[in-house]
Formats: sequence, structure tokens, C-alpha cells
Amino acid sequence: MNKFSKLLSVVASAFVLASPISASAFQSTEKEYPLAEDIQYKQYKYYDNGQQYINHIAVDVTPGKTEVQLGLPTRANAKETTTSLAMRNSQEGNRVAGAINAGFFNMAEGFPLFLLAYKNTIVNGGVVSKGSDEYLNVPTAFGIDKSGKGLIDFFDFKVRLTSGGITNEITGMNRQRNIYESIIYTPQFYKSYTDTNEYGFEIVVDTGKEITSNYFGQTLTGKVTQIKEYGSKQRLTIPRTGFVVSLQGSDWFNKYKHIKVGDEMTANFQIDPKWQGADYIIASGPMLVRDNKPYVMMSASSARARELAPRTVVATSNGGKKVHLITIDGRQWHSRGMNMTQLANYLVKLGMESAINLDGGGSTTMGVRDRLSYDNRITVANLPSNANNAQRQVSTILQAVSKEPTGVANKAWMEIEKDMPLVVGTHASIAVSAVFDKNYNRLPHQNAITLSSQNDTLAINGTNYTATQAGDDRIFVYHNGTQINSFPVKTLAGPTTMSVTPAAVTLNEGQQIKFDVVNVLGDNGQKIAYDPQQIEWSTTGNIGGVAGNGTFTARTPGATGQVIAKLGNKEVSANVTIKKAGLFTDVPAGYTYEKELSYLTQHKIINGYDDGSFRPNNSLSREHAALILAKVLELDTAAIQNPNFTDVPKTHLYYKEIAALANAGIISGTNGKFNPKGTLTRAQMAKMISIGFNLTDGATKTFNDVADDAWYYEYVQKMAAHDITTGYADGSFKPLTPITRMHFGLFVYKAIHIGK
Repeated sequence: MNKFSKLLSVVASAFVLASPISASAFQSTEKEYPLAEDIQYKQYKYYDNGQQYINHIAVDVTPGKTEVQLGLPTRANAKETTTSLAMRNSQEGNRVAGAINAGFFNMAEGFPLFLLAYKNTIVNGGVVSKGSDEYLNVPTAFGIDKSGKGLIDFFDFKVRLTSGGITNEITGMNRQRNIYESIIYTPQFYKSYTDTNEYGFEIVVDTGKEITSNYFGQTLTGKVTQIKEYGSKQRLTIPRTGFVVSLQGSDWFNKYKHIKVGDEMTANFQIDPKWQGADYIIASGPMLVRDNKPYVMMSASSARARELAPRTVVATSNGGKKVHLITIDGRQWHSRGMNMTQLANYLVKLGMESAINLDGGGSTTMGVRDRLSYDNRITVANLPSNANNAQRQVSTILQAVSKEPTGVANKAWMEIEKDMPLVVGTHASIAVSAVFDKNYNRLPHQNAITLSSQNDTLAINGTNYTATQAGDDRIFVYHNGTQINSFPVKTLAGPTTMSVTPAAVTLNEGQQIKFDVVNVLGDNGQKIAYDPQQIEWSTTGNIGGVAGNGTFTARTPGATGQVIAKLGNKEVSANVTIKKAGLFTDVPAGYTYEKELSYLTQHKIINGYDDGSFRPNNSLSREHAALILAKVLELDTAAIQNPNFTDVPKTHLYYKEIAALANAGIISGTNGKFNPKGTLTRAQMAKMISIGFNLTDGATKTFNDVADDAWYYEYVQKMAAHDITTGYADGSFKPLTPITRMHFGLFVYKAIHIGK
């Protein structure tokens, strides 16, 4: 058993493996959409002693087509936000669809903490921490191996130093030197000097040849040119053609105290075979899942492992052919975060074969391609736990990349204006808002969209089409000649059902009303589409005219007919009646005494006013009653004697009529006056009617307000005997009430028609 295997055996015994996840756990998919052809994004809501929000990018890796790449800033110690770095790395033929933050790093200075290698080049030698409570206490890493698959496994990175035939394994390279450590600094260190303290000693070696990179399998051999003694505060510059060996602790001092200027020293860098040729290696920890089972490679009882925190994970399935980038929000109201045991259990439930923890906490960030545009923009998909959910700048990312160049159109976002059966003659269109290739790269589409009709029942004009005949058809949608979509179009000769509202109306002459077509349905009650201008409006019965929008104007009082609406081969109607014109402006058609008033006006017995009104409920003056009755009785107004009413001189407008009635004994004054402007009472009316029409006696009728000794008693009784009056419903006659114009006319009409 080699040293590395022994280390794993010892450390693993301190860990507690997580138990299988509870079957009662609940997860729902909140979002789901593709980021590229083989890259899928999902967001879950998951419950495990509290609500969790999880974001997940699944990548089917195929080298040269779809990859999970390592994203690095421009310098080893530079920092950048996940989305900014992803967008900067996105370009034609290397389209970043999504990304997560990756390795742990020194937040103050930005350099990675653990082993980081890219294209066999060692970016950072890193460290393996001591103590089972550390995230990386056992050397574990994620990378894309030489076959292009995702790999999560242990690694054995060796830095060996040989001098005088003796080889020692050095603690690390190009990182901070800690107590009791030996570190090799090459020109690839992010500083030009070692920046170590005085509690150690350092050996400068020059190879005589510029060192432009460090890589696995590399051997550097040179001569010692300088030795910095223990306690010296001298700042050593790392030579561009050499390296510096920095040692601390008595063990290392004893091993190299014999070294002197001019001695030869050799440094060698190696990685174990499974990682050789890997596209990149990024060390992190702890490992969470191994062989489909929870496998937390740190003490589950430690404070770090028990903390509920945001987490970032990379995992594999399908033998490494599928790589999963996962973030769990935490320390927020919507998501508590997970401890390491929960995290491992969840990943097993999700179907992960292997998984490893990446930098979490405030660094946890996932960016995905902007689904609204599918262009180069990467937007934050999760909610980082920092103030205002701001991203933290990080030193590395893992990015899901579509390698294929932008291709021909494959799909589109489009809206069908009338996505239902069409009546023949109906116009419709589609609106295309975006066009994409199979990897969701957005393509320009202005003036590039054309349509065609499969069965030629639809007339095409750009992105518009018109139904020309009934039947089933299909529209094909093209982008620069490439078909990107199609949809069925059903055309109908007309609706199956349809109605007009209102269904029946009665209108006055000149009145307008808007008719509408409603309940326009096809077979099985389905909605159908039509253009309002397709409705043909017409009328019958000379009732008036109807405009193209269904607005009807009434004409011809007394006419009846229909307003007809026709759509395709379907015709429906509404019944219309035009009211007769009223005799006067204040006497509408259908007035209770319309027949009587019509007779009186036609025979010029009674007239209205100059303004067209009749004012039926106004009281009638005595002079107007005299005028009306003189006309009805056809009294001689030429050969008359002056009744000598002091208030009716010969110059009075109605002198002759009043005199004629007085000569006939129909009226009489009081104290020599007629009082022409005074109102006529119902009792006075009864006298004038009874005498004027020579009414005879008849059966008596009792009125509760007509005493048998009243002067008007006999006149009221004569009117009742001839059914000229019936009195009121309460049994009264109201003899002293002024008579209205309408009631006087009514009594005259009845008197004229006695016996008819």
C-alpha cells in the first residue's frame, strides 16, 4: 500500500457515511426549459426539514459538441462574477449556455486554494488540508478526462525534489507556505516573489532556460545560485529561468542543510494515470456521492458539515457521459440550505452516480442563458445569499457549452392570431418573435419568414393568410426556406350556430340601435374566427336601414320587419317594430284615449298648441269649452243675440260661440258675467253636455259626492244614463274638480257617439 492509499484508509475511517434518503421527501419542478440541444435547465422546490430551492443544469457531454468547460479569469489571482466570466467566454462556436461557481479560493487575493490544472498545465499546485473537518482533507477533484467524460475521483499529485541522488516529495507548489511545509515556486506563481516570512530558508535554482509553464510530467533541472538563510527577511525574486524551494521546519532543514551554491537540483511534477491527459482538473471537496451512494468525505459531525448553507455541486451520471451543475440556495426565507448529509442524500435521490462539493455559501451562483432572448446574455438563475442577492466574484467557474456553430433555423417563438377554425373569407396571420437553431442560438428573422398552404385552400400574403374555401389545410412556416413549424387550419363555410342581439326591439322613428352577432360557434360548440366586415347586414319590411357595422336606423312608423345578419352560409335575424307616431308630442302612440283624440283632431273639434303639444292634463277654460261645443253642435254663430255678459264684449275672440251657447240655453252666467278665463268644473261640463246633446233621463246612478238636491244632479245622472260618465273607482264624480282637456274631449266624443 503506497502512501496515498494509506492516507485514504486512515482518513475515511473518521467519516460517517450518509444514510439513504427518506422516501417521504417531496420535490416539484418549478421551471424547466432547454439551454441548448443537450443542455437542460430545471428548478426544483424540495422539502427536507424545510423548503429548499434547487437549480440544476444537466449536460450530455459529447466532446466537440457539448462540453462542460473550466472557466478562468485572465490572471491566476483575478476574480470575476460567474455570469460575467461566462459571457466573456461565450462566442460563436463556443456558446456558453449556463455556468456555476467552482473552486475554493483566497477571497483576499483571489488565487485558487486547491489543485487546478488546465490542458495538462498546472495553474495552481494547491493544498490538501489536515483535519477531518476540512472540506478538502483528502485529495479529490472533478475534471473532464482524456475520453471527454466527467470524472470525480481521488487524485495523487506529486511534486518531487531530487538532489545528490536523494528524492523527497514536496508538500506543494505555487501557494502560500505554511508551517512545516516545503513549497516550490515557479515563474507561474501569481507573484514575482515568494512572499514568505523569515521563519524558514529558501534555495534559488536556475535552469538556464525560461520556464513558460508547468505541466504534469515536467522535469526542471538547474544549479543552486542562492540560499536565503533562516531568519532572513530578504524578499526573493523567482527567476524566469528557474524556481525557488522554500522550506520550513527542522525536518526539512535537516534534509537540505547540506545544499550549497552550485549543487544540482531537479523538480518533477506528476499526476496519477487516471488524470493524465485530462482537459482540466479542479480539486475540491468533500466528495459527496460515490457509486450511487452517499459518501461524505469529511466528518459529518463537524460544524462545517452540519451547517445549513448554500451549496454548489458538480455531479456525474451515465458513467460520466452526463454532467450535472447544481446549486442549492440557503440562508434565506425561500430556501434554508443543506448540510452535507442532506446534500449527499438528495443527490442520490436525484440519481447521481458521483458528486463533489464546490465552493458554497456566498459564492453559490448559477447563471443560465436568458430564455427571453437566447443570445449571449447569462442571467442569474438562483438567489445568492449575499446582500441584495449580489454575485460574489470568484476565481473559477464550470460552464455548460454548446460547441456547434450557429446553424439553420430549427424552432421559433410564434403566435397564431386566430388559432381556431376560420369562416371562409376570414383573414389571419402569425407573428414570429424569435427564431433559433437547434442549440437555441438566435437567428435574424426580419423579412425571412414565409408561409405555404398544403392544400391551397388558404391564400398566402407574407405572414398573412385568408381562408378561400371550406376544408382542412395546414400552414407551413419557413425561415429562409427552411421549415421551422407547421399548424393545422380548418375552414368552414359558415357557423353552425349564431344569433343576433337584441333578438327583438320596438323603436321610435329615427331611433338608432347597434345589433351584434353573438354565439358564433362551429361543430360541437367550438369557437370559430371571422372578420366583422364579413357579416352582411340587411332588412325586410321597410323598417329602416342598417349599416355595415350593424347600426340600424328606424324609419316608417308602424312598420314591422327584420334585421338580418349573414355570415358565410349562415343567416339569422332579429324582429323589429317601428312605433306609430303620437298624435301630439306629449301624446305617444298607444295612448289610452288615442282613438277618441284621433277622432276629435281629425274632425277639427279640438286642436293642439303651436308647439305640437296637446297638454291633455291641463284644465280646460270656460271659453275653450264654449268654442269646442259650438263646433260640435254646429250652432249658428251668425244670427245671435248678445247675452250681455259684462266680461264678454263683442270684441272677444270667442264672443259668437259664447253667445250661441247662451242663446241655446246651454250656458248661463252669474251676476251678468260668464268668466271666460275661468276653469270649467266637471259639474258645469255635465250641464253643457246634457243640455247641448238633449240627453234624456235614464236609470239613476249613485255617486257618493253628488247629492240629489245639488243643482247639477240631474245633468250628471243624464250623462251616467247614457254611459258618457261612469265616475271614479272610489264611487265619486268629483263635480267641483276642474275638468282636463282630455276628459272634456272624451265626454264630447261619447256624447257624439251615443247609440253608435
